[in-house]
Amino acid sequence: MSQSNDSSNPEEKEHDLESIFQQKRILRSQVRKTLKSMDPSLRSHEDNAIQKIVLEAPWFKSSQRLCAYISCSALREVDTSKLLSQILQIPNADGDTKTRKKLYVPRVEDKNSHMRMFHISSIDDLIANSMNILEPAPVDADGNEREDVMQANEPVDLFLLPGLAFDRSGRRLGRGGG
Repeated sequence: MSQSNDSSNPEEKEHDLESIFQQKRILRSQVRKTLKSMDPSLRSHEDNAIQKIVLEAPWFKSSQRLCAYISCSALREVDTSKLLSQILQIPNADGDTKTRKKLYVPRVEDKNSHMRMFHISSIDDLIANSMNILEPAPVDADGNEREDVMQANEPVDLFLLPGLAFDRSGRRLGRGGG
């Protein structure tokens, strides 16, 4: 009989998982420190480069319905302001503003960080929450309820999500809220 590399002992598996989680915590802490000490002009340059890559990508250009986060500089997230501005102002290739990209952004609903993604049509639809993070009000300026992505008639083609650190396969090294 051959022996598997996987441990069959549940306690060993739990220990292995905890070890991985600890390594991830250490790595995320190191990345946070690096980002905090990063020169602001270099950071701005990097943010612009990332946004340019996204804006020029065929998968971005062809997307019609997107969910994207509103960046928060205090959290050291990649700036999304140019992306959001482009999504909200540029009509589709046919020039029809009625068929421009549809954007949904997150709103924290409660103290447990449950989120909903609401449709916005302008940066002016955003208000600062208690942590000074911009998010949509649940109703628009006319008092109408905003469309929730979960009730949308058509599926989302693209999600733009923040991440502190990633593995070589592009997976987030996360265990945070949201």
